[in-house]
Amino acid sequence: MRRKLTAIMAADVAEFTRITAEDEEETLARLASYRQVIDDVVSRAGGRVFNSGGDSVMCEFPSVVEATRCAIDIQEILRTRNLAYAPGRQMHFRIGISIGDVVERDGDLLGDGVNVAARLQSLAEPGSICVSRNVQEAVSNKISLPFRDLGFREVKNLPHPVHVFQIDMLDAKSGLTDAATASVSPSAQAATADRRLAHHLPLAPLLWLVCGVMLTAGGAGLLWTGWQDRARTPPVASPIIQPPAQAERPAAPGASIVVTENLTPAEAFEKLAKSGGLVKDAASPAELYHNARLFEARGESANARRDYLAFAALGTGYIDPLLRLAALIRAQDGRAGAREIMAGFASGQKQDGVLAARLVHILQFDGAERTSRLSAFAAASPGFAPAQHFLAVDLGDDRQSTQTIDEKRREQAALSRFLDAEREGRLVPHVLDQSILAGWLERAQKRDEELKAFFAEGRDRISLQLQRVNAGWLGSVSLPEASIRLEYRSGGGDFQTTGLLQVLDPRTGRAMPKPGLGLPPDQRATTISLRYVDAMGVTSAVTDVAFDPATAAFLGMRQQLEQNAGSWLAFGDGQNRHHLYLTQLLSYRCAIERVEIGFNGEVPRQVIALPPCDPANPLSIPATARTFIPVTADTASTTIRLTFVGGETSDIRTYPRPK
Repeated sequence: MRRKLTAIMAADVAEFTRITAEDEEETLARLASYRQVIDDVVSRAGGRVFNSGGDSVMCEFPSVVEATRCAIDIQEILRTRNLAYAPGRQMHFRIGISIGDVVERDGDLLGDGVNVAARLQSLAEPGSICVSRNVQEAVSNKISLPFRDLGFREVKNLPHPVHVFQIDMLDAKSGLTDAATASVSPSAQAATADRRLAHHLPLAPLLWLVCGVMLTAGGAGLLWTGWQDRARTPPVASPIIQPPAQAERPAAPGASIVVTENLTPAEAFEKLAKSGGLVKDAASPAELYHNARLFEARGESANARRDYLAFAALGTGYIDPLLRLAALIRAQDGRAGAREIMAGFASGQKQDGVLAARLVHILQFDGAERTSRLSAFAAASPGFAPAQHFLAVDLGDDRQSTQTIDEKRREQAALSRFLDAEREGRLVPHVLDQSILAGWLERAQKRDEELKAFFAEGRDRISLQLQRVNAGWLGSVSLPEASIRLEYRSGGGDFQTTGLLQVLDPRTGRAMPKPGLGLPPDQRATTISLRYVDAMGVTSAVTDVAFDPATAAFLGMRQQLEQNAGSWLAFGDGQNRHHLYLTQLLSYRCAIERVEIGFNGEVPRQVIALPPCDPANPLSIPATARTFIPVTADTASTTIRLTFVGGETSDIRTYPRPK
């Protein structure tokens, strides 16, 4: 599981039960076509559907602006489609959008961000969109539609009320809906009236101009009067919200005043977090970070962003506030926006904060580019320990299904450097919220233990099994991971490739290397070196295997005997029914010191002599060898026990005679 800050869109069909009851087959078919529209629009906006069931759908987006524009597009497209149906048969979706902290597990998302979006969706009118305050603040100057403040609403299963805004959708024929027009501000009504006039009978151009000026002036005057009224008596809900370009610091009556002198910034932050409440005129790193997180928890993202930016401007070496700032910007402005802002801090920071800002800037990239940048940064700044944590995470268990052995080694090295820094006390000065550092350390320790066990078990090693055949030695190679090339050498000299099979490996999308190699029959004792190129193009470490022909011949033949124990003896049939064949024992006799057999349940004691081993041609059976022994008609079964070269004996095996 991993946490992240993201934009969530929840949607479902209003009155779906009633519509379905009236005509189930048609409703379900239309729902499928509408869902296809939603899926297509979400995909084009860069989002993804992470959960759906029945008439509901949950989506996530890297940018809240794209999420909101996507929701507007969906409502406009479906509004047009609904015109083909009678009012009682129209299918309207209700949509809710929030920004929140979520946990990702197996592709699904859980947490407050998802819960709030679902509650906002339930508050939306059919065909409309409800958003939280932090969404409204982030997108109000990036979309052309007005917002209606619905005030604070108590919602199920959430401990605090949610400040809700509704996006007033323009009707296809008449501009704003009647309900929306009744409650919007005069200035918004004036703007809407201008749009509506274009659809009415033509008037003289001068009359149009006068009407527009009067409407605009009247709206501005009423807006000023309304502002004065709000300044005297703050209402529960205000009409159209157009926040200023920069959020104003709110007054802090009753704000928590906590003495933090003579404390380290981390100690001061911990004390503020326990006290609760906003700090008036926050200026220190601990105060700004505390206020920013409190604003973020309340859904006041504009104020949170302001205080995070003020913190970043201080140029401290603390990284966790910068991480939260970048996550908030990503949710509002997308990853490109986060890169741009963090690049500014990375280039203009004081020396203490430049490394933290540069690292957070790197984390705004994706995939291989981010890993490459992280690796270079960690190598160039070995004393900045937080970089080792993020490098280990980027190489680590989140990519377990595709992680290469090389990446495991690099991850373990980064974890080792990170844990060494913790033991030496070099991490604390870079993390303001020590609970975050505790989480990093817990993950690092657990992952370090897993990797140590992986390498201790030799699961990164190449294995080679050599078997003697009449033409020479046949080696079978087993690799610990997918590869695109396998190489070997015997003794000194250059490595040579085993070649490629005419088979695509689905793990790499490329031809699979041949897993075998050959050696001449007269090969002397030597060292065989093996290496491979992994799916990422990295050449593995060399594995050396000591090769002794005599030992290898014995081990290979014994393995063959043990794998095919059911065929050591075989009764003949037909005219050969009185024969007991020893063919397999003869073929692998170089691994056998003695053969003992018995009949009809007897303990094996009768010794069967085998021809001597021929090291030059070990698998061949001499022409003079007797391949069977005679048995009588009353032989119902036979037993056998082998003594292998070296003195180890096999279990007694019984072979019943076929009836």
